[in-house]
Amino acid sequence: MPIHSSLLNKPRLVEKLRSFHNYVKKNNGEIGTKTRGIDLNLNNACNLRCKYCFTNSPKGDHIKDRLPPEIIADLANQADELGYFEFDLQGGELTLRPDILFETLEAIQPERFYLYLTTNGFNLDQSMADKLSKHHVSRVSVSIDSMDEKTHDDIRGRKESWKNAIEALKHVQNAGMDPYLNVTMGHYNAFDPGFEELLKYSKDNDYKTLINIAIPAGMWLHVQDMMLDDADREHLKKLRKQYKNLVRNIWNPFDKTNEKSIGCTTVNRVYITPLGDVLACPYVHIKIGNILEQPLKEIVEYGFSIKHFAEHSPICLAGENKEFVSKYMTKAGQSIFKPAHARDIFPKNDHIDHEKVKVYT
Repeated sequence: MPIHSSLLNKPRLVEKLRSFHNYVKKNNGEIGTKTRGIDLNLNNACNLRCKYCFTNSPKGDHIKDRLPPEIIADLANQADELGYFEFDLQGGELTLRPDILFETLEAIQPERFYLYLTTNGFNLDQSMADKLSKHHVSRVSVSIDSMDEKTHDDIRGRKESWKNAIEALKHVQNAGMDPYLNVTMGHYNAFDPGFEELLKYSKDNDYKTLINIAIPAGMWLHVQDMMLDDADREHLKKLRKQYKNLVRNIWNPFDKTNEKSIGCTTVNRVYITPLGDVLACPYVHIKIGNILEQPLKEIVEYGFSIKHFAEHSPICLAGENKEFVSKYMTKAGQSIFKPAHARDIFPKNDHIDHEKVKVYT
């Protein structure tokens, strides 16, 4: 029998989940300034060359940098104290260095978190999946761009990437973890029959489907014509009703009607680079601090002092709000390793009085 990291085996996680649920319920279904997740880029090296990579990994950006395990352990302790209950380990491609990956898992102490990995699946065989499960990993998200092998491989820049990704999801399921099929939706594919073919495949195999929105950042910096428009969003609403296994970070996970948004999760979910920089989210390449220089609590409080991040937005700022993108995400060369600094781009009237900021942990 595979070892399954069930929530019941993680009492501290259950405690934080209850706190999150109660807060959202009292806050009219909105996430507000409640802490949620840490997205951690372990290392930016990758074995693929994806055309839309938001970390600029195909350009070789900072592929040798990493945070030492003692820093990650301290980060995890601070995150736990602040009520963060999700930990998403990302790259680059983190399975390239299993030594770093499992060292990091031990440093985090994953029994306190709903911990998951985001991977292209190329190196994820059954042996690695079983080992991840034994290390209390709850879920693995595998990115797939098309059910057509050639289309996927062309986007990913390497042959057999589709075949290995398909197999990786099976390995995850066999190991007793939650298999998530990651799919990116933009204006270019929202109504493509192939997109819905992916959704059907995921549903038929009892996977969850995580909807990521195409973002004008990284390799697609300044490319705004692939952002969702109103018609695309209406279509996504219909798909959400049709496919009950669809998941999106801004959707309310407690809403049984499959209609409500919890709101854009900037700062609720922070993104941390191998240099220690803390960005408002993986796709908003705006720096709000650095964990090597400041406590996480101080960084988060500053992030929520910016009204764009504290106030409720029913849509994704980075993927759907063209006004926000044009104003704050178009600096030349802006990336996760060259982020705009919040202090430089947000004027005084974009800030909330620091004393009025309340971070709910």
